[in-house]
Amino acid sequence: MDTLLFYVAFAFYAAGLFLSIATVVTRKDSFFRIAIISHGIGFVCHSVFLVVLGIERQHFPIMSLRESLYFFAWTVSLCFQISYWRYRFRALGLFSLPLVTILMLGTAFLKSYPAPPEILRSSWIYLHTTCLILAYGMFFITFMSSALYLFQQWQIKSRKPRILLERLPALLTMDEAFQNFLIAGFSFMTVGLLAGVLWAEKEWTQGWYQDPKVISTFVTWLIYLALLYLRLSAGWRGKRAALMSLAGFLSVLFTFIGARLFFEGLHSF
Repeated sequence: MDTLLFYVAFAFYAAGLFLSIATVVTRKDSFFRIAIISHGIGFVCHSVFLVVLGIERQHFPIMSLRESLYFFAWTVSLCFQISYWRYRFRALGLFSLPLVTILMLGTAFLKSYPAPPEILRSSWIYLHTTCLILAYGMFFITFMSSALYLFQQWQIKSRKPRILLERLPALLTMDEAFQNFLIAGFSFMTVGLLAGVLWAEKEWTQGWYQDPKVISTFVTWLIYLALLYLRLSAGWRGKRAALMSLAGFLSVLFTFIGARLFFEGLHSF
């Protein structure tokens, strides 16, 4: 049952991606309306898939790299839905849908290992991991908002053909989306980090703070702390905010996937 739901969700996501591309190529809004419906159906199937998977495995499905990628893809999809219905962020579909589709496809090439029983007995892992992955999805929207803000500024100032310009919200709208997702993502990340620290102090061995994934997570948190501070106190916008947001999201990707792949540590994924 869960396998069928996975493939159905993937099929609707992929259809939404191709229809979004067709919207840009043909400039027909009818394609995009169908793309939103397709993505919405894919998101519902994805949500049901996670519920069924959790019931079958008797734990919230974030206990392995494959499961966390399922949830990360769901988070990006959720954030896209919020950004579209709140801000009519249509162009974001061209970037979020490929990421969701790639994440879903990538899980097929990962081996699934059962989570250690001692991890499943702790309630801290659910708060820690869930909050961090939700934050990562929101940081993706933050990065894309800042990048598209910068792109639209360049399009307005240049004499180049205004590709996608008519499909982008106003600069103030994208700026608002950037700030709201940044604050929400930073809040979730802070809660996730606190939960991780409390859990590590209680149940992990000494020296847990030297774990590569712990270090990279704190570096990511500091980047977004600096971005939020500069944003609220110094009014950072445009190119500087976009570059720091890019650095933050690259750190997110390294923390989420790269730290465990390239370095040995205490984390199982």
